[in-house]
Amino acid sequence: MKKSSLKNLLFYMTGQASWYFVNGLQMVLFPTILILMLGVTPSNYGLAQVSLLAPSIFLIVLGGTIADKTDTRILLAIVHFLATFPLLLILFSIQFGFLSFQVMIIYGLAMGSISAFVIPSRDALLTTISEGEIQKTVVIAMLTQFGFQLTGMVVGGLADSVGVMPLIIAQGVSLLIGCYYALKLPKPKIIKQSLDIRKIKDEITEAFVEVRKSKEIFPVSISMIMVGLCFMGNNLVTLPYITTERYGLGASGFATVSTCFWLGTFFSNSILALNKNLKNWGTALMIAMSSGIPILASLYFNMPFYGLCMIIFLWGGGAGIVIAMGRTITQTFAKESHRGRMLSVYTLAFMTSGPIGAIISGNIIENYGLRANILTSSIVGIAFLTILSIKTNIWKIKSPK
Repeated sequence: MKKSSLKNLLFYMTGQASWYFVNGLQMVLFPTILILMLGVTPSNYGLAQVSLLAPSIFLIVLGGTIADKTDTRILLAIVHFLATFPLLLILFSIQFGFLSFQVMIIYGLAMGSISAFVIPSRDALLTTISEGEIQKTVVIAMLTQFGFQLTGMVVGGLADSVGVMPLIIAQGVSLLIGCYYALKLPKPKIIKQSLDIRKIKDEITEAFVEVRKSKEIFPVSISMIMVGLCFMGNNLVTLPYITTERYGLGASGFATVSTCFWLGTFFSNSILALNKNLKNWGTALMIAMSSGIPILASLYFNMPFYGLCMIIFLWGGGAGIVIAMGRTITQTFAKESHRGRMLSVYTLAFMTSGPIGAIISGNIIENYGLRANILTSSIVGIAFLTILSIKTNIWKIKSPK
């Protein structure tokens, strides 16, 4: 890469790091506040997780449409700045004694809405930053994401000793750093058509049409529905309750389990970064998704906490491959003029099914217990992967080079 390209890559990854450090902290602080400080039920906790994810169902394709039509640097800077306001709400609610489940729902809806504009903006910029080395750049971006999510989770474990307020302030500082470096990114290389509000509906429809026409992106997007239903829902809801009910742990337990998961993703993406000649993208994706089923099913059984951590590490390793291969396939085969929108449709697939999975998991846990939820999710996952293998060519997707 040229010196200017390396500088742009550094600016991009710094912004990526700032956002996902905040995200990693949120993964620990959100259950800490809801389960430990407010004592909500599993079904209400699932609903709170939905508040973080549900806005993307309605906004992420709109976010992709805007990313295709505007200067994404400016858009990223604005949303990083706006994301500090929900954090201020939590700070004031703790300081002045009005923290409640309803406040956390408002926080979740606000942060979820903002995230719907961050993700497609970053994804659309990634191809410009990559200078033709898309798989390598995607993996570097994933390593940055996972690395700083891990850092945020580890720091989040300090909530038991220092409280949540200093950590929320750290989130705000990180977002402002991301805002600054977003403005230092290069301007778009192509002249983008101006955003016409009257045509937004048609622009969004085009995204779904293009994804449906793609024999590579369509089956990958469908596979993300299973990822959201069976894996994301359990990751968001089941793991925190396993940590508290089976092991009696608090914020440090949440942090440890979350760290093990994302350490696994970091490890698998490090392997992918070294293996630059991987061609069978679809095969790698399906093997990784299939490996998640027995791992999920193993949570049915009681085990020592270190055993749980090892299982979660393996689960994270498979998830890292799924995320990296899914994004690589979508980035590679998306049309240049529609890339932001097509990436948004791909993201929408698991952002839609994830909240549904969280609600289902929360209600099954509350009414039938942890084991019933794990068993149900495993059976659904097996059925989904079987149908996907029979009805699509997902196993045959390969690198075009």
